Formats: sequence, structure tokens, C-alpha cells
Amino acid sequence: MKTKESAYQAWLGYYNSNRAIGKDKYRLVELANEFSRTMGLDNPPAISKLVLGKMGLKNIPGLRSK
Repeated sequence: MKTKESAYQAWLGYYNSNRAIGKDKYRLVELANEFSRTMGLDNPPAISKLVLGKMGLKNIPGLRSK
């Protein structure tokens, strides 16, 4: 499970920095959650509030924080 959590967070970080996708944070989270389902996860992994803040993704619906 830890590997999938890391992959999800890395995916979010990579595409968040991609201007074409990262511009729309809501769409970014939709795509990230789709990615998590393709890995076989029922719910997207929780990410620390500190990391979400650094990514500029605090309070975006669909993200789970810990």
C-alpha cells in the first residue's frame, strides 16, 4: 500500500507542475483519483496537510488529508 500512496502523491506533484493540467486544480484531483482507482484503490490515499499546502491543493474537494 505504501508504494501506491507514494505513486499517487508523485503523480499529483508531477502533473500539478504541468501547466496544461495543473492549472485547473479540480480537474487535476479528478484525474489523480482516477489514477488511484486504476491502481486498485477504493479511496485515494491521504496526503499530509503540509504537502497539500506546498502543492497549493489545500481544501480541494476529492483530496484526503492526514
